[in-house]
Amino acid sequence: MIYFIVPFSACLFTLLFANYTSNVFLPERFLVLFEATVATQDFTLLALTWGPFPIITVILFFYSLPVSNYLFNRNKCNYLSEERARHRIVHSPLIISLFGFIGWELSTFLSVYRIDTLFPSSPPQSIITVTILFAFWGLFAFAFSYATTNYLNRKLIIPSVFPEGGLGKYAKGKQFSIVTKQIIFWTASTLFPIILLVFGLLQRTNHNIFQLHELVHTDVLFEVIAIMLFFSFVFSVTFAISIQHPLNQIEEATELIKEQKFDTRVTIFSSDELGLLGDAVNEMAEGLAERERIKDTFGRIVDPRVRDYLLSNEHSLGGKVVDATILFSDLRDFTKLSEKRTPEEVLYILNRYFQEMSNAIEVHGGFINKFIGDAILAVFGTPMPMLDHADRAFQTALEMQRNLELLNQQFMKEGLTELKMGIGIHTGSLLAGNIGSTNRMEFTVIGDTVNTASRVEGLCKGLQKNLLITENTANLISPSIRSQLQLEGEYELKGRESKEKIYSYPIL
Repeated sequence: MIYFIVPFSACLFTLLFANYTSNVFLPERFLVLFEATVATQDFTLLALTWGPFPIITVILFFYSLPVSNYLFNRNKCNYLSEERARHRIVHSPLIISLFGFIGWELSTFLSVYRIDTLFPSSPPQSIITVTILFAFWGLFAFAFSYATTNYLNRKLIIPSVFPEGGLGKYAKGKQFSIVTKQIIFWTASTLFPIILLVFGLLQRTNHNIFQLHELVHTDVLFEVIAIMLFFSFVFSVTFAISIQHPLNQIEEATELIKEQKFDTRVTIFSSDELGLLGDAVNEMAEGLAERERIKDTFGRIVDPRVRDYLLSNEHSLGGKVVDATILFSDLRDFTKLSEKRTPEEVLYILNRYFQEMSNAIEVHGGFINKFIGDAILAVFGTPMPMLDHADRAFQTALEMQRNLELLNQQFMKEGLTELKMGIGIHTGSLLAGNIGSTNRMEFTVIGDTVNTASRVEGLCKGLQKNLLITENTANLISPSIRSQLQLEGEYELKGRESKEKIYSYPIL
């Protein structure tokens, strides 16, 4: 109803007002022509005058049809229908007002052309005057229709269709800029009324439009009108530019911030709301930059996947039971090595070692739950679920050994000590979640599966093996690998009453 009533009311009001005031602004000769056209009852003139409006109405009907279908049958609309309706709702004030303006101007020019055809002897100034006046009346109707439709659209339709906002992706293009809007409304509210007054003055002083140029140079009143029009236009456009330019800066800055360019800043030399908005954008960019630094630092302290898991979930104590594979690795005789070296040298060796081991773990999708001295606790299967977590853990262990061999070659060249490592792998149920207190918690994994993996790794030194896995893990890895495993026997692990079958894999 808005899309039909508003442009119809705008045109009807404009037409009634134009007819009511026509004897003040139009030459008497042209009014005589109007009376003559009524007397002739020319059907062509009637069709040309009113014909464009039914055509425009039909076009508006089909234009608004997707909108009405979406508003009243929202559950039956597919994605494309919904997107089409949303797009047309956002652009409806411009499109509807533009169609009304086109209809008005077509009616004006066609009807005037027909009158000129019926009465070829009519004065040229009368034809030009009525064309200019009614063309400006159409612009007034356009501005009125655009402003009203835009207001009602924002008050009644957009809150229902866009309750959470999000008009930005539909509003790009086909929208008037602030400067363009200001020029349109200046034309309708300032230029047009003054032109009406000018034509009224011409009518009362028995001058015609062709004498307007002379009057501007000879009559002070017309000079004042021309000067006022010029300065009002300059002031309006300058004011619009003073608003649009900072807003363009803010828009460009927000687009860069969306691309995570948080060093973006806007400089707005204004003490009004625009200045406050610019400062707010700068503060937002600084806050996002700080947040990104914290997030990046957090991702270096814990695995980035754990970081994202914690940031996207509620920070409450507790967790859930999952099936996963634990890989526990430890350096052999590292305590003796530490006694002979400075803390700086020990840290240097450990950091290089941890870097190589971390690379192997992350490549296969595991995450390092924690570093325990010179030991590493890695988890496969949580917080990111994976079906082949046992295979991934086993392949990780092989790559860790390969990386250690390459690292030892570098250490030997640098005159550093060769490192030896043992790895234990066990698969089972464990609890993954937050542990600690309400004001200090840690995401970790706990349970017998974790303890078992640690105890299995402890057997490596006594069995002189670099990699040991339990029967649970052996049953889940690929058959080609399983056939190469060697049963080391059943062992009663520390802290457990039941025995565990332990398998080894030949690693040079």
